Amino acid sequence: MTAIGTTKTTPATKLDRVVAAAADQFIRHGYTRTTMGDIARAAEISRPALYLLFPGKEQIFEAVVRDLNRERMAEIETALEACETLPDRLFTACDLWLVKVFELQRTTPDVGDMDDLGFPVVVEVYGQLQARIARLLADSGLALPAPAADLARGLVFAVRGFGATALHPADIRAMTRLQVDLCCRALGA
Repeated sequence: MTAIGTTKTTPATKLDRVVAAAADQFIRHGYTRTTMGDIARAAEISRPALYLLFPGKEQIFEAVVRDLNRERMAEIETALEACETLPDRLFTACDLWLVKVFELQRTTPDVGDMDDLGFPVVVEVYGQLQARIARLLADSGLALPAPAADLARGLVFAVRGFGATALHPADIRAMTRLQVDLCCRALGA
């Protein structure tokens, strides 16, 4: 499958093709409005063939969200290699995950389901982002005033919340940078 906004060669397997097609459908039309028939047509397979791969739309949605998250986390890991300071690492992780979600929601409003915490898989991938940020904090060598997991959760959901008031991507990016800088100063970084 492909990360949002990039291209990739044709998926190698029927399963890959279904996940890629479903991602496109969920991003364009949201979870509720996307049907199994839509996904089958987009993947160029029959509905019965689709049901052999996935028992229902929820399982396809879970596969899509996990796949997008794997790609996003890999992008973060690559970008972190170039970061020298904790503030830069934290900002990079938040920017590449949370700000990208905001940007996508601004350009494709029906993609909101992909970030709906009512879906257990969305909670799961937020947990993975929080865990990565917690590792950044724990590995910083700083004396943390609270568990790294709690600090990471606070940062992730503060930045996520900025989306409610941000006017455009540059706005949420500036708020994210400010939040990261404030957090790091409080930690003594």
